[in-house]
Amino acid sequence: MDIIIIGGFLGGGKTTTLNHLIKAALQQELQPAVIMNDFGQASVDSQLVEGSVPMDEIIEGCICCAMKADVSKQLHQIYLDYQPDVVFVECSGIAHTQSVIDACLTPVLAPISTIRSVIGVVDATLYQRVESYPGDMQKLYYDQLSYCSHLFINKIDRCEPEDIAPILSDLTILNQDAEISVGSFGQFETSTVFSNEVQVKAETIPQACDLGHAHSGIGHRYFAFKHSVKLEDLVKWFETLPQSTYRAKGFIQLAEHPQLQLVQYAEGQLEIEPIDLQNQTEQYLVVIGNQLDKIKVPQF
Repeated sequence: MDIIIIGGFLGGGKTTTLNHLIKAALQQELQPAVIMNDFGQASVDSQLVEGSVPMDEIIEGCICCAMKADVSKQLHQIYLDYQPDVVFVECSGIAHTQSVIDACLTPVLAPISTIRSVIGVVDATLYQRVESYPGDMQKLYYDQLSYCSHLFINKIDRCEPEDIAPILSDLTILNQDAEISVGSFGQFETSTVFSNEVQVKAETIPQACDLGHAHSGIGHRYFAFKHSVKLEDLVKWFETLPQSTYRAKGFIQLAEHPQLQLVQYAEGQLEIEPIDLQNQTEQYLVVIGNQLDKIKVPQF
């Protein structure tokens, strides 16, 4: 059973990249499975993954800290239940990649699994502004990318062409061993993703106790909605969010539109688009960031 870890900061496009990888695996006649970690109270991203693929979720926590042991247990259970060829582990946007690697290297998994690739998804637009983040968030951001075998610079369609070269240069210095590619909408060259074998030295991986402080200030809030929401009111509420809000996502029924809407917010950018889900879901938003007590409870 091969393991491919997908990491990177909040809002970078990990789930879109995951769907691209699932499609590539199926085209190669591989049987995939997924373990998905969402930091919030409810999982939004799991609703966006190909429904026929076996999937386990880890929510309300980060798999690199207190829930680290769950990764090993779920990987072993997926192996027993489905015998997949490849398991994609999508980390939460605040997870330390190196600690997730450590969780996948437990003795119980050693005889049955190989870590093939560790992919760091980089939001090209966010990269240009990451220096404005608090110091601990900057450290987390760069640490996430330092242990990856592949770095994928995503969303280049939102940047000027001349902005990409400095990112490539920086990432080459940050992680000299990584294979770096660029693209948009989660689509990148996957030929080596399934054929690598990540060489990990256990002594280079910090323990969870050394890592937890880096995102100890990040929390999440959950807002449920029973009625449809006017688009204007929704937009105005997002405009009130503090700058320390790193990510928001969820599902909303707009008063102006009969179809359920997928709502995503990152770096001050709000995206709302119709979505068809295989299963019915409640209306809710999950907000992730610092100083969330400053967020006004929406009165829609």
